[in-house]
Amino acid sequence: MGTIKDKLKGNRIAKVLSLLAALVMPICVVDMGTTDVIMDLINPYYLLFCGFYGCILLCLSWERKWLWLKIVLSIFNAVINLFFIFVAFMGSVGGPLLALLQMVIPIIPWLHIFG
Repeated sequence: MGTIKDKLKGNRIAKVLSLLAALVMPICVVDMGTTDVIMDLINPYYLLFCGFYGCILLCLSWERKWLWLKIVLSIFNAVINLFFIFVAFMGSVGGPLLALLQMVIPIIPWLHIFG
């Protein structure tokens, strides 16, 4: 019996899904700066968990030789998530708390609790 990390490293589907999940937030930021098509339909705060968990899965499923990819995508997603949390300060202290909760536990509709 191997660990979960060993099982993820051998699974190509997990690698592709982790890469796609880690690329969701950078694609949304590029869209916000250019066309704003996606952001008209989807609130970017609902996608914070994709960047967070995508980077975790990316670090677990890709081999050591792809270290540069892990570092670049993890730093880029961390900067994007911190930017959204900083912007959430406009909603007082509940704003960043809501953004952090949506990033870690995305299933519960937190907006009704704080809104």
